[in-house]
Amino acid sequence: MTFDIRKLIPLLAFYTVFQGTFTPAAAQTGSLSPYSRYGIGDIYPSGFTRQFGMGGLGTALSDPNYINVSNPASYIADSMVVFDFGGRGEIRKLERTGGSVNYSSASLSHFALAFPVIRGKASMALGLLPYSSVGYDISVEEENTTVGQTVRYLYEGEGGFNRFFVGTGFKVLPGLHAGVNASYLFGTIDQIKSVEFPFGTNYFNSRYVNAVAINGFAFNAGLLYEKQLNNGLDFKAGVTSSLSSNVNAINSKYYFNYTYSAFSGGNVVKDSVFNETETEGKIRLPSNYSGGVSLGKRGVWLAGADFSWSNWENYENFDSKDTLQNSYTIHVGGERTFEKFIFRLGARYGNSYLNIRNSQLNDYGITFGIGVKKLFAKRPPSIINLGVELGQRGTTENNLIKEQYIRFQIGFSLTDIWFIKPKYD
Repeated sequence: MTFDIRKLIPLLAFYTVFQGTFTPAAAQTGSLSPYSRYGIGDIYPSGFTRQFGMGGLGTALSDPNYINVSNPASYIADSMVVFDFGGRGEIRKLERTGGSVNYSSASLSHFALAFPVIRGKASMALGLLPYSSVGYDISVEEENTTVGQTVRYLYEGEGGFNRFFVGTGFKVLPGLHAGVNASYLFGTIDQIKSVEFPFGTNYFNSRYVNAVAINGFAFNAGLLYEKQLNNGLDFKAGVTSSLSSNVNAINSKYYFNYTYSAFSGGNVVKDSVFNETETEGKIRLPSNYSGGVSLGKRGVWLAGADFSWSNWENYENFDSKDTLQNSYTIHVGGERTFEKFIFRLGARYGNSYLNIRNSQLNDYGITFGIGVKKLFAKRPPSIINLGVELGQRGTTENNLIKEQYIRFQIGFSLTDIWFIKPKYD
C-alpha cells in the first residue's frame, strides 16, 4: 500500500512550527531556526563585525580603517586598501510549551576588499557575503486514526542565497558623497517534507522535495553627508535605498515513495510519484530603506542611531505570495577608542517579517564588541574585531516557538598602502 504525500502538503506547510515535538539536529552551518522555512529564510545583516558590535549601525558610518557595505557612499573614506574577512558562530535555544532544544553552528561570514581609485574623490569595494540562510531539521510524531498507525512527519530545510557585490563611492559636493552597489545573487534552497510509518510494514514512506535556485542582480544606493562642527565633533547623516528586484529562479519538485533498509542503513526508493524539473520563474525581493545619524570625535568616541524598513508584503515566489509582513528595525550603538582597544555597545529592536497566527514576531538583542589595535607596529592600522549578541525572537504564546540565541563574530580589518610609487632621495 502506498501513501501519497501530495494529500498532506497543505498540512505540512504549516505543521512545522506549531505542532508535535521537535528533536535536535547535529551542529550545522547557516540558520538554525524553524522560522527560516518562510520567505527566503533568515536574512543576514549587511554589516561586518565592527557594526555587529554596535547594534548593526551602518547608514551613517565611514572610517578609513573599515569597509561599510551597508552604505556604499561610505567607500569614499577608504583612502587606503582595506581587506576585511571573518567568521560567525551561534548557539540557539528553541523553546515552546512542553520542551526545548539547543543547536549550534559555525561558518565563514564574509570577505571584502576596498581601495581608492582617485584619492579623496572615488573609491571601490567588492566582496562576497551571505544574503539569506535556511536551516531546520524537525521530527513530529502522532497517532493517525485514519490509517491506524503512528506517523512521523519530517521537515528539513537547508541552503541559502549569497551575494557578490561590486560598489563605488564618490564625492558629489564638499561634505556630500554618493555610492551604489551592484550585487549578483545566487544560491539554492532545498525544503524536504516526509511522511514515515516507523512501525508499519504495509506502508511506503513518502517524501516531497522542493528546490529553488536563483541568479540575478540587485542594486542599492546611498548618500552620506559629513560636517565637522566647531567643537571638533563630526556629524554624519546617511540614507540608503534598494528597490524591489526580480531575480531569475528555477524550481524543481519531485515526490517519491521509499522504504528503510536495515541492511544498508539508508533509504531505498520504490517508485517516483511525480517529477517536475526546471520550472522557470521569478522571485520578487522586497525594497529596503534606511536612514541614520552619528556623532563623534574622531579617534575618541562615536554614537549613532539607524532606522530601517523593508516592504516584505510585495515579496513573491513564482507569482505566489507568502504570509510575510513589512518589517522595521531600530539600531542604536557606539564605541569608545583607547590606545590599544576599542570597546563597543549596541542594541536593536524590530518587528520581523513573520506574522504567524496573527502575531508579528519581534526580534531584538543587545550587542557587545571589542577591537584590538596596533597588531603590526610598523604597518598601517590593522584591527581584530570581536562581537557578541544576546537576542530573542518569537514567543511561546499561541503554541509558537521562542528563540533565544547567542551570536559570535570575529573579523579582521587589514589595511595597507597600494598604488603609490616609492620615492627615493
